[in-house]
Amino acid sequence: MAPVITSLSAAPQGTNQGSYGQTLTINGAGMTGATAAKIGSRTVPATANPGGTVVTCALPSGCGPVSVSVVAPSGTSNSLPFYYIDSPFVSSLTPAENSAQAPHGVTIAGETLLTTNRVRFSGTDATLALPITSDASIVATPAPITPLGAPPWFQSLNLEVRTSGGSFTLSNAALLFDTPAITALDPITGTVGTQVIITGTGFVGSAMSVTFAGVEADFTINSDTQILAFAPTNPVGAADVVVSTPGGPSAPATFTYA
Repeated sequence: MAPVITSLSAAPQGTNQGSYGQTLTINGAGMTGATAAKIGSRTVPATANPGGTVVTCALPSGCGPVSVSVVAPSGTSNSLPFYYIDSPFVSSLTPAENSAQAPHGVTIAGETLLTTNRVRFSGTDATLALPITSDASIVATPAPITPLGAPPWFQSLNLEVRTSGGSFTLSNAALLFDTPAITALDPITGTVGTQVIITGTGFVGSAMSVTFAGVEADFTINSDTQILAFAPTNPVGAADVVVSTPGGPSAPATFTYA
């Protein structure tokens, strides 16, 4: 009786889609003694388990849809479709700077991303936005990480994208920043235009802002622990001063307009 195959699974993604060099598992019955598999027009060496229910082989080069069958001493099996998928490629990550404690979604741009089934940042799974509707971009949210708590106030993470066609790794793809903190204002009261020295931690990142009661202030970054800001136009009274970086907004400190 000829063997019968019931499903195909390419590793590591576990689907009937894959690429050159991946291991293809063929499930079925009656495949005892099988030594070859036919993948499209090519015949490749294969190994069957003792019970004849599983045959494995390495995927040869190929493209597009092909048929897969098993050759055993009892005959040639039925065929099932298999689909070759090109390996993925990642060109950019936007934004590349994010919060360590409360990261938000990032857009990963590249090629052959439609079958993405896993995204990781330095080995930790990210949350992949589904459904994926584009071959050129996906959205994923990194998992929170423990803040560094010391200079340089950010951590560099590698990105790994896995699709049915394989995996692609981009080194130092993302920077996750500590949330900034304000420890002191000097002075704590003044008029519009007053020069205010803001002391704290985590004053780093390409996108930074300083606000007084929500109004953006002109400022100069002296160091990762000190900012020189000028009180913007604001009604008389107490104003929350907030420093924002890619790590998020700081807790407010109070400046009082005289």
